[in-house]
Amino acid sequence: MRVGIVGAGIAGLVTAWLIDEVCTAVVVEARSRIGGNARSVTGCVDGVSATFDLGAQEIAADDSSPHSALLTAVGFGERHFADIPSSHTFWADDVSPSLVGSHPGRPAGVGHGPAWEPVKSFLDGLGEPPAWDVPFGEVVASRSLPPQAVDHVLYALIASLFGCAVPEVAGVSARAALTYLAGVASDEAMPVRILRGGMESLSWAVAGQLTRTEIRTGTAVDRIERTEGGYVLSDTAGGRCAVERLVLAVPPPTAVRLLPESMTAPGRPWHVLHRFACRPVRYALHLDPVYMPGDRSRWSTHNVVSHDGWAESSFWYGPSYGVDVFKSQITHRSVLPRQVLATSAFEALPPTADLVRAQRTLAMVQGHEGLHFAGHYTAGPGDQETAIDSAAEVARRLAPGSSRLRHLTTP
Repeated sequence: MRVGIVGAGIAGLVTAWLIDEVCTAVVVEARSRIGGNARSVTGCVDGVSATFDLGAQEIAADDSSPHSALLTAVGFGERHFADIPSSHTFWADDVSPSLVGSHPGRPAGVGHGPAWEPVKSFLDGLGEPPAWDVPFGEVVASRSLPPQAVDHVLYALIASLFGCAVPEVAGVSARAALTYLAGVASDEAMPVRILRGGMESLSWAVAGQLTRTEIRTGTAVDRIERTEGGYVLSDTAGGRCAVERLVLAVPPPTAVRLLPESMTAPGRPWHVLHRFACRPVRYALHLDPVYMPGDRSRWSTHNVVSHDGWAESSFWYGPSYGVDVFKSQITHRSVLPRQVLATSAFEALPPTADLVRAQRTLAMVQGHEGLHFAGHYTAGPGDQETAIDSAAEVARRLAPGSSRLRHLTTP
């Protein structure tokens, strides 16, 4: 069976890797390089040579996660990882920090800030996780929390992650939001892992093990036609590729643009794709600490500032490599960094309660007429774990006999 996969991000590549021993496949990628939301650059700063991520970055320290299982399966070991503390500092423009999280080596005299106790009490007292389609605003409203804790911490972190305005976070899935808020007000910073070679190195490792799959980078699919035997992919260079099954590992708006209008029209199963509304998010890798607290003792790995109804983060690479390099969101900043090393842009998808319901609808039509969807947007909180899980789910449908499926944890 010949399978076409549009998109060479982690979801598309893992799908290809899982079915490679059973199916022939072609992966088509519009960009000149593979990786999708995993984009890495290597450089030397203050005598330290390191790889910095502009997109997806952290890996859960849980060895049983799908991400960890995939890394092991393609040959990564302990020497490829660095464990770092996932600490947080939150503040608003020209205001002292609302919350300063625990961080190794932080001076004892640095206080946690006025939002620490209410946020800690809120997170510690939640009990059983809410259903996926319960809005976060309902959970927050059930507690008596000061506005500073809500707007500048709880809502701010989620707004920064998904590129939405702070007030919109009230409509985000509570369960998804709480997934990312775990550990924000812990007595010790939660450990996470980064790949020393950058997250893009995982994409290259996966691609390097493909034997029956062709990867075409710098090839933008222009349109997709439904045929009696499957699909035909037409690219902007005039090329055509016929496949029996199709996997779209691209953002939903791109899928809508590529598919025939008749397939995404009202009343058709794939009309649900119109309910996935992405937001643009821009990042800069830079050297000047323009978005960090003035007091260095309050710096954390993640630093989130609220401004003008938005919240944007700045990741400090000091805990990773011992150098002052920063990866910052610059989508809505009024002041841009001066010492910029690289920039990149992505599309974020806020996991609203309505999106959760759309994900369920999409799951019901997976595989219909030989069309499959893979990516972080397909289920759950919308992270790299979700992307890998989605690839495994597609592979179970396309190549249930693949021996590589045993490597990944069953969702």
